[in-house]
Amino acid sequence: MARQLEELTRTTRRRFLEMSAAALPGLAHSAVGEPAALPVVPQSRPSSPSAGGALDLPALTITEAASQISRKQLSPVELTEAVLARIDALDPRVGAFITVAGDQAMEAARVAEREIQRGRYRGPLHGIPVGVKDTHYTKGIRTTAATPVLQDFVPAFDCTIVERMKAAGAILIGKLALPEFSFGGYTPGCNNPWDLTRNAGGSSGGSGAALAATLLLGATGGDTSGSIRNPASTNGIVGLKPTFGVVSRYGVVPISWTLDHLGPMAKTVEDTAILLKVIAGYDRRDGCSVQAPVPDYPRLLRRSIQGRRLGVIALAEIEQFHPDTKKSFLTAVKVLEGLGAQIREVSFPTRMNVAGGAQGIIRICEAAAYHRQFLVTDAAKRYISDVGRSGPGVSRVRTNVEAGSLLTAAQYLQAQRARRLFIEDMHAVYEPLDALLSPTMPSPAGVPASAPQTFRSWWNLCGFPAISVPCGFSTDPPGLPIGLQISASPFQDALVLAIAHAYEAATDWHKRRPAL
Repeated sequence: MARQLEELTRTTRRRFLEMSAAALPGLAHSAVGEPAALPVVPQSRPSSPSAGGALDLPALTITEAASQISRKQLSPVELTEAVLARIDALDPRVGAFITVAGDQAMEAARVAEREIQRGRYRGPLHGIPVGVKDTHYTKGIRTTAATPVLQDFVPAFDCTIVERMKAAGAILIGKLALPEFSFGGYTPGCNNPWDLTRNAGGSSGGSGAALAATLLLGATGGDTSGSIRNPASTNGIVGLKPTFGVVSRYGVVPISWTLDHLGPMAKTVEDTAILLKVIAGYDRRDGCSVQAPVPDYPRLLRRSIQGRRLGVIALAEIEQFHPDTKKSFLTAVKVLEGLGAQIREVSFPTRMNVAGGAQGIIRICEAAAYHRQFLVTDAAKRYISDVGRSGPGVSRVRTNVEAGSLLTAAQYLQAQRARRLFIEDMHAVYEPLDALLSPTMPSPAGVPASAPQTFRSWWNLCGFPAISVPCGFSTDPPGLPIGLQISASPFQDALVLAIAHAYEAATDWHKRRPAL
């Protein structure tokens, strides 16, 4: 039997490789027949073919790779080998990974190859290499949350997200970088692929950088104060914070139980929809998980946005944003208006500006509750120290959670009361709208911005869905990505994706890749 299995494996690989070789000329085109984009800015290059004209497998989108794998024209083993080789070559400069699970990934790829060859294709994630933020529990693989406190922690089970992606046949390549315990918008040691002297943002910086550098085909992140959308914008990829309760947080190291969201990150909106369809859905192990059917997000992407009522954040609200950010945002609004959307300027009630304070109190109070298990033991000594240190890369987790433990129950409850008023105001803002448009970040990567309000944490406080999609590049400094945020009322995730897809289809920002 063992000899027969070995021979079957060799036969399977030969067939995959033979069919892959025959299909290579056509792979430079996407699954929908669009040619790979030519570079437009000096830092970019075509997304699929390499400089020598050969196919660059890690640069494929999930949609492109799945099309070939499902037809047995591309082997999951070949694709995984190519991704691991690219990580080995580039990640020492990018710093997107904390752990690369190469042996486990290759074994999973061989299993996927055998299953697909035998007609057991599971769907568009089958055989696709993905990574997850290193807060996600992974059975048998370290989960460190980028902290010495958890440096030796190896979970005995997978979190729900990983469990569901594996069930869909995805290949887990490794664990992605973040700041300590996800605190902050700066990921130490993780460089922006568009300019390696700049940071990749955070807290899901490793996910954003890995996708921009084409070290992966898909990834997940966490978003408590904008931590999926920040690195999505900063690295020029797509990142979705779904409606609160749509994606289970079970088995994920938390910051704040009522603010934390988990979501997909990818190179395109369609890939993001594919990932969301797999990871969404009710999970009784997460007390905030919502019992609702999971829409067919990929199928719903191609709806017309003709006549859709799109609110546009008033220029007065973003007056102090970077000039290139404002210019790219207004240009993106014109694109959507040209697609038939109705544009309406939106200003927010003054009392909504207290949202940031309420969000901050809730965040550190709930974080303190989680961290108490470490602070009352010798583990407290293992937090990264901020004593005598300054700068964006300095971890202040212990300082923050100890401050949170000093706040009173009355202060926490008052913040939650303010949150309820804020959510009422948000519903009133969205009532006459189908969606709201705003810049994702006030400025490109590493460029100082004096804006008093960036708005991203608002969508964590209310739980409404929000996505960031590439909408341009800066001119000063040159060549840094800029993101457009599209948000909507609760459980309108499919609509957010459809508007993002319509915008993406009318532009080519998502096709550009940094020259590494």
